Amino acid sequence: MEFVHVATRTKDLEKAIGFYEKLGLACSGRQELTKNKATLAFMTKPDGGFSIELVYNWGKDDDYAGGERFGHFAFDVEDVDGAYAGLLAAGAADVGRPPKPLEGKGPRIAFVADPDGNWIELIER
Repeated sequence: MEFVHVATRTKDLEKAIGFYEKLGLACSGRQELTKNKATLAFMTKPDGGFSIELVYNWGKDDDYAGGERFGHFAFDVEDVDGAYAGLLAAGAADVGRPPKPLEGKGPRIAFVADPDGNWIELIER
């Protein structure tokens, strides 16, 4: 298992990208989620590795409350079904997102919650 990104929501995607570029990160990818009405931008160190996923929810242009802003921690896993079942068996909370592709395509993902309610994304690689 490898820790790969943390997600946070933003009301101004371009401004957020510019801020993280000033910290030495580069936008390594963007994704439009038409069904979820959001745009994702991944800010990564030039040598790769850990990313910050900036999430802009279309039409959400006002400030987020502190707890509403944070998204999730993400981990790459080899077997998303096994990791998901194992974490649920170990007491992780089921948040209603069993393994499936995001918007019907791409890698299969699942979500669980840690004991404090923080969402954990499992990405099958």
